Amino acid sequence: MKRLLYIAISILPLLALTSCSTAEVERRLDLAESLMAERPDSSYVILRDIDIDDVCSRGVRARYAILLTQAQDKNYIDETDITLISEAKEYYEDSDDVRQRFLSYFYYGRVLSNNGDFTHAIIAYTQAEDMIAELNDNYLAGLLYTEIGNIYRTYYDYDKCLEAYKSAHHYYSNAKLQVHMTYSILNIGIAHWNKDEIQLAEQHIYHAIEMATNLEDEYLKRICYENLVILYNNAGNIDSCKLIVDILNSQYNDKSLSPKCLAAIASYYSDTHQITNAEKYLRTAWNCAIDETDSLSLFFQSANIMKQLGQTDDALYYFENGIKLQNEQVQQAIQQPIVSAQKDYFRNQAAFNAYRLARDRHVYIILSVIVLLIVVVVAMHIRHRIVAKDMEINKYIDLATELQAAIHEKDNRLSEIIVRAEVDNTRLHEMSDQIAELFHKQYELLDKLSNTYYETHGFSLEKDSIYEQVRREINRFTNDKRSIEELENIVNKYKRNVLCLVRNDIPNISDRDIKLLCYIYAGFSAKSISIFIGETTGNILTRKYRLRNKILKLNTPNAQIILEEMP
Repeated sequence: MKRLLYIAISILPLLALTSCSTAEVERRLDLAESLMAERPDSSYVILRDIDIDDVCSRGVRARYAILLTQAQDKNYIDETDITLISEAKEYYEDSDDVRQRFLSYFYYGRVLSNNGDFTHAIIAYTQAEDMIAELNDNYLAGLLYTEIGNIYRTYYDYDKCLEAYKSAHHYYSNAKLQVHMTYSILNIGIAHWNKDEIQLAEQHIYHAIEMATNLEDEYLKRICYENLVILYNNAGNIDSCKLIVDILNSQYNDKSLSPKCLAAIASYYSDTHQITNAEKYLRTAWNCAIDETDSLSLFFQSANIMKQLGQTDDALYYFENGIKLQNEQVQQAIQQPIVSAQKDYFRNQAAFNAYRLARDRHVYIILSVIVLLIVVVVAMHIRHRIVAKDMEINKYIDLATELQAAIHEKDNRLSEIIVRAEVDNTRLHEMSDQIAELFHKQYELLDKLSNTYYETHGFSLEKDSIYEQVRREINRFTNDKRSIEELENIVNKYKRNVLCLVRNDIPNISDRDIKLLCYIYAGFSAKSISIFIGETTGNILTRKYRLRNKILKLNTPNAQIILEEMP
């Protein structure tokens, strides 16, 4: 017992020292955070002097990682070590603190961007983007969309770049941050420029110059003028280029200008045959170049200048090196496509969500409900198809029955014509008998199929077999030229050779109309005819009306006979 007491007493001082150390670190973190917006350099000094290795608290270490990365970013220090900020991201992944979770993903993306790993950087930014609505911080949202736009610009996706910069401007405007708004307007102008929308680019850059002038921000004004001189030089607008070159020469020191701007000025002097100035600015540009982007621009500008100076060997050297460097940058962009990165992100998100659902006991209920719904939908679909098939089968069987009724109707119709017209009963009965024999012979199979259908009560297999036979027979019945010719001969025999008269008086009449007249003269109703030729009764009546009008206009001796025989 005494031994345990001694151990406890010995540990207490160590715990006290640890507590004091953690408390002191948190106090300094509070101070650094309070200075971050107005004095980021002082904030960085405070954070740099903290020995975080002595702190055991994961929460304190995560907060320190975010603040240190933020201070480095604001002081233009490109941190490339992902270790510390990764620890912060992992700590805040499941945290309810939306702001800290957002910052951990955002600065994780910033460090990835510093490493050139834009593929995974855009994933981190997209994850942070999902928190914007919940975060409700216009400034941070503006920063995020600015970085997204920068990555899309790097990969030549200028449409998405422009969209991101416009989103950044929207959030900066809501936050009423004039300086950030000015930068976003300049970025929008550059995005339009990259899309070859020169007029829009020019408008936005001049708007940014106006805002920078009102803010008395000379640094921002200079950046705007630098972009303008590059724009005008690339567009070959020498007069506008001269105006901006004069402003830069009168207001700014050459060494304060960017290498791309110096190269554009050198190109302007070369185009206006001021060779000494061209060489001077080109030399200064090469001395100021700091990265491959600067070098790429300088290679092509130098090639053009050397070409104008007649130094073809030097021009070829610069041009070849420019092409080589450009190919390397394009290949690098292709290796890390943004669209592919976004797909990977959503795939990773789906896996992550599935993992979280697997830990939740309700997932099994949800999956069961989904499976049940699928089964119900599939069953309903199958039933719908069965019902639709039955309806189609019944349709053809009903058509067969209707055809039988139509034949009987035709017989009745002929009997009415005999009584009403008081004509020779013997001849009309002969015509009626021949037509009936013709159609009953065609209908024999349909009649048997119908009887078989009703006798079997429509079992599935029998239905399908009958359905196919009825459909084939109906099609054969309505398209049998031999039957139509036979019917036409019967009509001509008993109707004063009327169809021959029609063909003679209307030589250009179609076979389709002859077929219709054949059924009309045979005494069938519009409903019956619609079954035979597969048209609606309304269409049959319309065609009959038009044929009658056409016959009325005939100026032939046979026109009266043709009309008299038409019921």
